[in-house]
Amino acid sequence: MKKLIISLLIISAVLLCGCNDSNNSINVEQPEKIATGDQIFSAKNENAVEESDNVNGMRFTLTLAEFTEKYNEIARRTDGILAINKEKWKVNGDVKTDTNGVEIRYYYYDETDTNFTATVEVQTGKILNIGCGTTMSNFVAQDENSSNSDKILKKSAIMAAAVCQFPTDSLDVLQDIFYRTTFDSSSSFWYQGFIFTLSTQENKSDSEKSVMLLRVFPVKDELKDEWKVTDYEAYAASVPVATE
Repeated sequence: MKKLIISLLIISAVLLCGCNDSNNSINVEQPEKIATGDQIFSAKNENAVEESDNVNGMRFTLTLAEFTEKYNEIARRTDGILAINKEKWKVNGDVKTDTNGVEIRYYYYDETDTNFTATVEVQTGKILNIGCGTTMSNFVAQDENSSNSDKILKKSAIMAAAVCQFPTDSLDVLQDIFYRTTFDSSSSFWYQGFIFTLSTQENKSDSEKSVMLLRVFPVKDELKDEWKVTDYEAYAASVPVATE
């Protein structure tokens, strides 16, 4: 599990200030719950982000402890998702400096089959980006009763709802966004000022240990166009409605 944590933190570090991922698609079945057309709504909490001098120009307003509290509030109302303990967040490595000179620190939270990773500003203690990761083999695995991808997508949606401070009825939308990053040609979507993205790292010697990380982070609006990130609301509106 330690190697998985290190791999995910490398992904988070390399991709802190960009979304230029490619060939990240993963073949996974549609989750049990996805967004419907009338759920694609503007739900941004204006108090969830604030401007920063970091390379993305924005940061979340929550610390890791505050995020953990909000995550647990949502998790307790969601079947099958356990609460997490703020004391189990661990520091990984020394303080780093981004290209704008802002000091950052990496954290991880180790679970049995998944991890959370976070990048935090040292001066403010506030989160820059946060992700939920696992091995790709674990993500696509199934047993008789459920698919691992359902649980991991649900965790990722709760993570995003907590840190972005979306209302709880947005979980289907957030789960749908993360799901679509796993198989569509675009592995990143912009939604309400946030980038939702899938990053992967292939292990060429053992494909079972290849890793993936579903992340969310805020950016200045102009970066959406500069990075050519797909607008999720426009994308969802263009997808044909399934008929029975």
